[in-house]
Amino acid sequence: MDTSAMAASAFGSLPYFSPMMSINTSGTCATTRLTQCRDFGVYMNDVTRKFERDPEYATDLSLDDFMARKNVIEQVSRWSEERNAEWPPILYLYEIVKASAKRERDWGHLIFTDLTTTRFLLVMIFPSECDCGNFSHHDYGALTKFQADRFMSLLKYLYHTEQKPNWVRATFVTQSNGYALDPTFLGTLEPPSSDVPNIFHVTSETFVPSLLSNELESIDTLLKQSNKRVPKAVRYEVLGSKDSRPDVSPVWKSKNSRQCAHCQKSSTSDLQLCSRCVYSSAHMYPVSSRQNRTSRCRLIHYCSRECQRSAWPMHKLVCKKT
Repeated sequence: MDTSAMAASAFGSLPYFSPMMSINTSGTCATTRLTQCRDFGVYMNDVTRKFERDPEYATDLSLDDFMARKNVIEQVSRWSEERNAEWPPILYLYEIVKASAKRERDWGHLIFTDLTTTRFLLVMIFPSECDCGNFSHHDYGALTKFQADRFMSLLKYLYHTEQKPNWVRATFVTQSNGYALDPTFLGTLEPPSSDVPNIFHVTSETFVPSLLSNELESIDTLLKQSNKRVPKAVRYEVLGSKDSRPDVSPVWKSKNSRQCAHCQKSSTSDLQLCSRCVYSSAHMYPVSSRQNRTSRCRLIHYCSRECQRSAWPMHKLVCKKT
């Protein structure tokens, strides 16, 4: 069962309840996290505590992934303390909006923010380069710039009124350099010179619009849960196309597996999305791909009609909020 449904089952009867009120620091949805940072504060969304525990408790990360992230978080923490500043990590593995990361290239990694939530650091973590062509310096740079543009696109969409985003600074680290951040990346808050390799400083004026229409629909669905709306003019500012995707090796284009929200079974096949939960009597019927695209709730996956039907009594508390 997804955490939103669990929270809704406990508090859904309250007139002021919204699924956005449930904070899950292990969640991967960047839209939810950024909204909650503004609604509840950065400290409530700080993921540092996860990396202060033993790796065995982080069941969503491999040991190598856990230790690499811990290493980077500690570097940023030391830098922050030296400058009497605060840059908490708020995401350690994310997708733009729930269920949007279809392939490996769609995942972002570490995100840090200052307390104004207007400046962000993005760090991608990759394996060491190899001669086979699957893991290359070129791909790492292209993927990092792609994620920086997408994250700024999301920030522009969500933070379009007060405290608009200033910049996203992105880089990547690999196992071969001990996951060490380039000193230039943390050296100053001013934009680095353009000749610094592997550091990408994206502003609200220089970013490449990178969000797809179906992603924006899913974001709108989430925002409706807290009665928020985004003007159409803002949508056009961040709307991109598939042409913005980087040309990378096939390993980054492989499909991600998804868990059924009810039985937790993982599959790389296309799972069925909740379609405003088409519900009649005691039965939930499968929906066509056209209905999936135009449905009001596109956030939850099910592997079968049976799971969708079984999950409905709990999921409807969240779904009806949209």
